[in-house]
Amino acid sequence: MKRILTLFLIFLMGFNIAHAENKKDYSEMKIKLILDNNQEVIINMAENSAVEQFLEMLPAHFNFSDFAGEEKITQFPKPISLEKAPRGMIATAGKMFIYAPWKNLGIFYKTHSLIPDKDLIELGEVESGLDFLVHQPRNFSAQIEVMK
Repeated sequence: MKRILTLFLIFLMGFNIAHAENKKDYSEMKIKLILDNNQEVIINMAENSAVEQFLEMLPAHFNFSDFAGEEKITQFPKPISLEKAPRGMIATAGKMFIYAPWKNLGIFYKTHSLIPDKDLIELGEVESGLDFLVHQPRNFSAQIEVMK
């Protein structure tokens, strides 16, 4: 009986180790946007299901446009499921987000509101280069890559 129990525990430990190795760790993950003029914007990523899906799309090229004089927006190359993504974010300068009704990606370069908005899903926050976004033309493109 002890031998069976020992073998079972060894099996469980091996399963947990294998499972942990297959699970990607998105904590402290960063991406960079390489703008048309080779300036870079570094973003610290949040940890949620939408972020995981977004990171799996990268590297990719995105065409951005200015929206409402306070955010840069773009479309994802393929749909993202928002089913398990946590909703509610304060729309402050530097936040990267998904606007749930449109399912698009955006980055606020000006603060929009100090009240949580349930239509926003946080993807991350700009660490450096926010000024580069502010000074981009109305339409611009960027390559987005995961930083190693």
